[in-house]
Amino acid sequence: MRRRSSLRRSLSWWLLVAAPTIAACGAPEPRPRPPEMAARRPTPEVVVRRLLERTPAQMRWLGFHDFDGRVADYSEAGLRARITELRQARVDLADLGQGLTVDGELDAQLARQKVELDLFELTELETWRTHPNFYAELFSVDDYIVRDYAPLEDRAAAMLRHLRAAAAQIPNIRKNLRSPLSEPVVKTSIGIYRGYAEYLRGDVQTFLDGVKDQETRTQAKAAANAVAMGAEAVAQHLEKVELPKADQSHVLGRARYERLLLAQEALDTPIEVLVAMAEEDLAKNRAAYEKLASEVSKKRPAASQLLAEARAVVESSKKFVLEKKIVTLPAKDAVRVEETPPFMRWNSAFLNGPGPFDSPELVAYYYVTLPDPSWPAKEQEEYVMPHGELVATSVHEVFPGHYVQGLWQRNAPTFVQKVSSSYSFSEGWAHYVEQMMVDEGFGAEDPETRLGQLGDALLRNCRFVASIGLHVNGWTVEQAKQRFVEDCKQDEANARQQAVRGTFDPGYFAYTLGKLQILALREEAKAKLGPRFDLQRFHDVLLSHGAPPVPLVRARVLEELGAK
Repeated sequence: MRRRSSLRRSLSWWLLVAAPTIAACGAPEPRPRPPEMAARRPTPEVVVRRLLERTPAQMRWLGFHDFDGRVADYSEAGLRARITELRQARVDLADLGQGLTVDGELDAQLARQKVELDLFELTELETWRTHPNFYAELFSVDDYIVRDYAPLEDRAAAMLRHLRAAAAQIPNIRKNLRSPLSEPVVKTSIGIYRGYAEYLRGDVQTFLDGVKDQETRTQAKAAANAVAMGAEAVAQHLEKVELPKADQSHVLGRARYERLLLAQEALDTPIEVLVAMAEEDLAKNRAAYEKLASEVSKKRPAASQLLAEARAVVESSKKFVLEKKIVTLPAKDAVRVEETPPFMRWNSAFLNGPGPFDSPELVAYYYVTLPDPSWPAKEQEEYVMPHGELVATSVHEVFPGHYVQGLWQRNAPTFVQKVSSSYSFSEGWAHYVEQMMVDEGFGAEDPETRLGQLGDALLRNCRFVASIGLHVNGWTVEQAKQRFVEDCKQDEANARQQAVRGTFDPGYFAYTLGKLQILALREEAKAKLGPRFDLQRFHDVLLSHGAPPVPLVRARVLEELGAK
């Protein structure tokens, strides 16, 4: 017991205090600016804007629609130019610090973090050479379809420009990829690229059927078919050329995993501490789940009632948030629960919302996927998530999860804070509120609500241990799959899918990491404030600076709460 208690103390220290300064990922230290140049140094906002402009898909997602119809330059020269600009940005940001406002200091930290994470991915991981899905922007035109930010005719014209620009870039994919590639990454990418081809030949064509201008409609349909052919060609190349010689090169190893933690999460916690923390939380949740599962039966809504039940959960969770003063809603909400469009049916339920610079009048959609009526009856029945999981998922996605966090991010005080989002904060917050809402009494009348929350927690626990296992401790995909089956109660198919995801998304530890960081910060604030602690005030302050890694905002949250 003494050892475990000591571990908890060290864990709190590492998770909350460690490494708010982002290192340079092994690159030489930038030269300091001469004094005569210091006055002309660009601000964090200028640096971040310049970098974002090289990635039009990000700008569109943020709501800057003057980037409609553009794609990034994926030639080797274009990507090396992006790397050069990132290295210059590192120099420009290196001497920022003194004389900045409190928001300016956070902006500088967030800008440095973006630079280091982008450089890590482009130079150390070389994702443009090793991950075929690095080029997803070329094939994904969902933004033009789903968001009603402009008349359909204008969006179709922008899609046509996008597809033409994409077709010109597709040959760079095979030029850039470097053999051998990772076997699980190649196998996953083959399916993804075939999915792109099907999507461009099917759902995109259906969308374009509604375009009144015949010339735009005809040309856009032809352009979509051309890009679909390009996607199919990439899939065939991966299957026939890359798959036979694929290896296990997705493994990061300890040194690169540590740099991922620092670049992505502003964290230099020893990996052994993270493993111990992940296993301890997993064991706690597994014991609680197994006890409750022996007492509670899962209930699945009928497929015909799934949307109605999801809408009822969203309404009741919003009412609970307001009545119990869980968190302030900083703007009038505009969210609808709808069936997932055919071209987005890769997930059972998810939020698709406008970006922070889109019009606040735009509607966010919480999509829920219904089983395919052509499936056998038993398969349809099993596809529908049990009621407890539906509650947890709806809380995660809408009230007070991703949707509410997005409303707050729109109101962040600076451009940099509006556009910055760390994996652990955005997913950590959404995962944290699943537990917090049940702890506060939401769904208390039905024990299946807690069972659903614990089931989702176990899934994220296994992502944490699998990420470290696969990339640091020498696990095979099969070993990771077994942990999902045995410890986290996943079926064989989902367990394998989750294990494979860990090969190309090592950062998916962020769900549990972020949740535990927020819980630890909340407990620290409670301990310092005593009876003055207010849950709504804590949540409001935490959400008011965008979605930075918790270590970067911890001291400021405590100070604004009066707990520092």
